[in-house]
Amino acid sequence: MKNWLAVLLVTILAVWGAPAAAQNDDDYEEEERGEPRHALGVGIGLVEPSGDVEPYLNASLRIRIGGRGGDNDRDDDPDWRGRRPDSGGGIRGYIEPELGYWEASSDDGDGPEGSDLLLGANLVGVVPLGAVDSFFGVGAGVHFVDAQLLDATDTSGDSETKLGLNAQFGLDVYLSRRLSLFGAGRFDLVQDSDDSVQTKVYLGLRCRF
Repeated sequence: MKNWLAVLLVTILAVWGAPAAAQNDDDYEEEERGEPRHALGVGIGLVEPSGDVEPYLNASLRIRIGGRGGDNDRDDDPDWRGRRPDSGGGIRGYIEPELGYWEASSDDGDGPEGSDLLLGANLVGVVPLGAVDSFFGVGAGVHFVDAQLLDATDTSGDSETKLGLNAQFGLDVYLSRRLSLFGAGRFDLVQDSDDSVQTKVYLGLRCRF
């Protein structure tokens, strides 16, 4: 798990630094007046598979679909979040690549042990509501999961690759123009798993750029 956390930290730093390195000062000033089109989120929470509760980690990168996010040549000024006064409260669409990770360990040796690493992508709709955004989405991904987490009777210790689907919803509460605190709930279905649903809830911070 420590190795995974190190990879996650390097990924976050790389994603955060790339946009800043790629744009010059003029581009940055123009973008400052518009609505940010990307958002990097990191969260921690709980997952409940087969009745047990385990820690859950998540990282995601939202990429805006459509929209111009700025229209910087217009005279009307954006609000403190970069949104135009006449932009309305319509749904904003995002593609969201994500990483998710959790692991189970049994102190008494009776329960299943192993880890589940998710690499996926979601389609997310965001609805602005004043200083709060609500969001909902669906997605698919690949789970690199230990066999015991799929079938508690399996003692082989093998790791398998399975497909998964999810549905999610949540809220973002803005702390500043570029930073928000979010809470999310989701349900994951994993191929060939004894558990019909993995229930996940988590909190985190989201940075926009």
